[in-house]
This record gives sequence, C-alpha cells and structure tokens, in this order.
Amino acid sequence: MYGKKEKRKQRTENRLRALGLFLGTALVGLAAVQRLFAWGGLPHQYITDAALTALPASDEISLRLGGEARHLRDTVEMGDWMNSLITVQENWHVTTEDFPQTSSEYFGNDYLLFPGAPHFFQHMMPQVHETYGPYFLRNLQALRTEDQANAVRWVGSLLHFVTDSGSPPHTIGLSGPNHTKMENWLDASHIDLRGYHPQLLGRTDAEAVEGLRKRMDGLIARNAVIARHMVPYAQADDRPHVEPLALDCAEETARVAADVLHTLLVLSAEQADGQSGASLTARVTAPALAEHPLLPAKIVLLGTDFSTLSSLNYSLPDQYAGTLLLRNLPPGTYRVAIERPGSQTLFPSAIVLRANERASFEWHLRAASPAGNVVPNADFSLRWVTPSAPDHWRHDDGCHCWRSDNIPVAHGNMYHVYVTAKGSAAQTVTLEWMAQHWKRTDDAPVPVAAAQGSANAEQITAPATAVYARFVIAGDAPPENVLDGVALLPVSQAGFVQHK
Repeated sequence: MYGKKEKRKQRTENRLRALGLFLGTALVGLAAVQRLFAWGGLPHQYITDAALTALPASDEISLRLGGEARHLRDTVEMGDWMNSLITVQENWHVTTEDFPQTSSEYFGNDYLLFPGAPHFFQHMMPQVHETYGPYFLRNLQALRTEDQANAVRWVGSLLHFVTDSGSPPHTIGLSGPNHTKMENWLDASHIDLRGYHPQLLGRTDAEAVEGLRKRMDGLIARNAVIARHMVPYAQADDRPHVEPLALDCAEETARVAADVLHTLLVLSAEQADGQSGASLTARVTAPALAEHPLLPAKIVLLGTDFSTLSSLNYSLPDQYAGTLLLRNLPPGTYRVAIERPGSQTLFPSAIVLRANERASFEWHLRAASPAGNVVPNADFSLRWVTPSAPDHWRHDDGCHCWRSDNIPVAHGNMYHVYVTAKGSAAQTVTLEWMAQHWKRTDDAPVPVAAAQGSANAEQITAPATAVYARFVIAGDAPPENVLDGVALLPVSQAGFVQHK
C-alpha cells in the first residue's frame, strides 16, 4: 500500500509542497473544547487538504472563499463542536515581538442547528446518513447568500459528516478501543489526490443531493468491507497491518470530499450567476460582553432556513458593532429576529426585500433583562430552529427536563444566578458545571432560586474545572409555561448600564 520507503518520503515532500498554502497559513491557535469522534484532528485536516489539492482551477476556490479557504482544514472539525464556544486566536510575530490576539468567537451550534436539521446527529451509520441532504442544501445556501467566513464554517459541518462516514469503524458501527486504533493508526499526510478529477454529483440541487447520497452509500459499503478486515488486526494490536488499510479508507474519503467541494462550488456559482435576488445589509449594535466581547449577532429569517452571523466592525468597552449581510435572497416579505448573548432578542417589523435591490437597516439590541445576562434566549421568546422548543433549549426525554445550551464561564469568576418564576408557580431549576461540552464536572448541581433581580440573587463561583454552565429545568412542560426567564450574569456586569 505504501510502496518503498523512498517513495513514501518523496510523496510526503511533494504533499507538503502542494499544500504549502494551506499548511503554512493555518491558524496559529484554534481553541475549542471538543471531543474527537472520528479520524482524530490531524487525519480530518489532511483529508480536507488532499481534497483541496484535487479541485480544478475552474472552481475558483480562492476567488470564491478568499483567505477563508485555508480555514476549511479547521472548520472540518465543526461537527464535533456541538454546544461549544470556538475562539480563534492568532499570534503576529514581528522580529522579536509577539502580538497575540483573539480574532473571532462563535458557537458551533450556529452551524449545526437550523430548521432543516433541528437536532444533533450521531456520526455513525445509520443516523449520519440523515445529514447529507439537509447540510448539502444548507451549504449551497451559505455559498450563495452569506459571506466567506460564514460559508466556510457551514462547509466544515458538511465535510465533517462526510469524512466521518468514511472512517472504518463508523461504517460498521464499531465502538471501543478498536475504534480508535482503526481510524488513528495512519499517517494521513500520505494521501495524494493530485491526479484525481472530482466528480460532479449532479447538475441541479436535487440531482446533487441524490448523487451525494449514492456516492456516500458507495463509500460506506467500500470502507465497511475494509473495516471488517481491519478488526482482527486491531484486536491483536497489529498496527503495521492496520495502517495501510486505514490509509486506503482515508484516501477514498478524501476523493468523496473533493467531489462534494467541487459540486458545491459549481452549483453555487451557476445559481449566483443567474440570480436576480434581493440583498440585506444591517449594522447592528449591542451592549458589550465582559468575558466574550467578540461574540457576533445572529439574524434569522423566521419560517425559513436563512440565517447568518455578523462580521465585526468594532468592540468597545461599552458596545459591540457588527455587519449582517445576506444576498441572493428570494424577493418577498420576511419576519426576522436578531439575537446576541447579553441582549434582548429583537423582532423588528416585517421587512420587504425586492429583486435586484439592497435593503439597508440599522438595528440596536437592548440590554438583556437583567443587564449582563449571558444566557441565550433567556426569556424563551425565539423559536426558529423548531416550533416545538425555544432556541438554545432542548427537551431531554431521559430526565424529563429541559437543558439550556452550554454557557461559557471563566473559572474563579463570580456570577449571580436566579430564575424569574411565572406567577406563584414553583419549579425545580439547577445549574450544572461542565468540564467539557459533553461532560459535567464533579461538582454538585447548584439549586437556582427565584428572585426579582441580582440584588437578592445567589452569588456563585465557577469551579476550577468549569468551562461552561447549563441550566436544567425539571419537568416536561415548555419552560415558558413555568418561568418568565433565567439569569446568569458576571458579578462585574450586575450593574451594567446599557450604552445609549
């Protein structure tokens, strides 16, 4: 499978030269709390790198995605970043000086949950098969309507499901220690697709969805045969026999990833060329957030799959400002909502978008109630992802309770926490501390009492191992039926005054 040692060395050197752009300019740091489900970090990245080398010049990926294209090797991990805060950190080194900075922050859920896919998916067969159609169509939408940064993050989500599907243990539903061996015992830098010509999966959106499903079925069936041959070698800790088989699966997975990227770029370019759609731009301002000042605002077009996050204009000690951009939208009348942690969700009057025209707006988000409250959709008013639940809240059948999205906290910092009960209703609410996006700390849940404001609210300190907190509301009744809202706010912002 590998060939002679010299050939392997030459392939690696050629590989690095071909990928100089992507490897040389990758992010200095990408801080995201994640749990690796398949292939591990580096194989995912090398599979994506290889797919990018196979794209024809006519796809014009550098023109379409600009400098964001290189971030596909990072955003391919998006599927594992559910319920996680992603903080992109860079360091500019000039002669002998370092200039570290945080360049952006956002939540993985904003690129994983939408009306077409209102819940998380398992990354193994059979459930992963349900992701291909919704995420492929949402990727086309992002490439046609959103800016480069948002589009690359959406494409990363789909690429993650595609590449996970080709992982040998995922094709046969194998878990346990052999799972890890079968997908990580390989040097994925040896994947070489420079002679591969990507397939167009369809000439229309519908044809491409069907073509993708068939291509994925073929990949899974092919790699499942190889996976079954790998199992006894993995059980025997026979890495020399596992490695070439894992590499073979990874290389075929990279070919499929190239097909997906090629098809997305071709179809989104053709549709955009003939589009006479409407555009929307908006300057949005909001109160500052003490702990995560760069978190963007999000606009959703209610009753549709359209959404996007704002690009940063500036972040000052008392105010955030960003720009929302959507283009190539179907003309019509829309109801929209704009949200950001620390702010009340804004529901402006219906807007009218006309063909071949750009509508411009200026929106200011008021401070959350109470000011400084970092709980998203704390009053349960926004329902875009699904009509059956408030956004950022999920019902758990196992515990007969409602859980909030993870809320970033800083260990050692103090917070006010309370709920506002609806009338005289009594409801059991607790706050859980999270050590990972998927794992609680060893600390006991904190009972949350009702209060009318931070002045008489309980003050708590985030424990040393906590990176997130989440609310748990007991009972199956929709949370808005029993509570007017929940609050978690840094003590430093308890008396925060909204910028006018």
